[in-house]
Amino acid sequence: MARIVIVDDDELVCAIVARTLTPLGHVVLPVRDGEDALDSLWESNPDLVILDCALPGKTGLAILGEMRTSAMFRGLPVLILTARRSDWHVKVALEAGANAYVRKPFEPADLIAQVTALLSPPAPASTVADTLLDCDRLADLRGAVGIDDANRLLEMMLRDIATRTEAISGALLQGDFARAEREAHALRGASNGIGALDLALACLTIERGESRSSELLEGCALRTIAAIEQARTAPAALR
Repeated sequence: MARIVIVDDDELVCAIVARTLTPLGHVVLPVRDGEDALDSLWESNPDLVILDCALPGKTGLAILGEMRTSAMFRGLPVLILTARRSDWHVKVALEAGANAYVRKPFEPADLIAQVTALLSPPAPASTVADTLLDCDRLADLRGAVGIDDANRLLEMMLRDIATRTEAISGALLQGDFARAEREAHALRGASNGIGALDLALACLTIERGESRSSELLEGCALRTIAAIEQARTAPAALR
């Protein structure tokens, strides 16, 4: 039914979670190191993430913080599964963006109930424009650095999109797939930074080697450039 990534360095915990959730039809994908978590999410595109707090490489809350600033993973449900049992730890995790908190050791029925609830939330309202450019992210940027500096950063992003899209298209035409994948990785990171989800996903298909055509990327790039131009020239009252 759902793809669930569990990030936990305890092999036994991963096995118990898998035994609990697999009979319900879920696919459970274990990740053992915090440093690999974000890359694994891009690769697996899960419906839910289960995070331990204490991890090698990067803590669960650090991973959660990166997810909540990512256009790709900002709305992805996250369940914290940890041995930290105090109410203070629960409060910190929920304020950091966790959707649920389960303490180890846990009852399988409790885990199933939380997972089932997280996988069936009310559908949020959204528009196509949300996947082109994250207006809330732009508002935060303008609040942090001011409108003029924010617009200069957007102008740099316009040039970066155009330059890297051209480089990716050229590399694909020449059969230099390694270069195309490197450029796509760089552009995906920049796109994710401003919430350009469509462009980030188009880059991901090239980065993974799933696509050797630049048609989808070029279309997303043109639409994203138009959205950025519109954001830069919007009346101040709409910013």
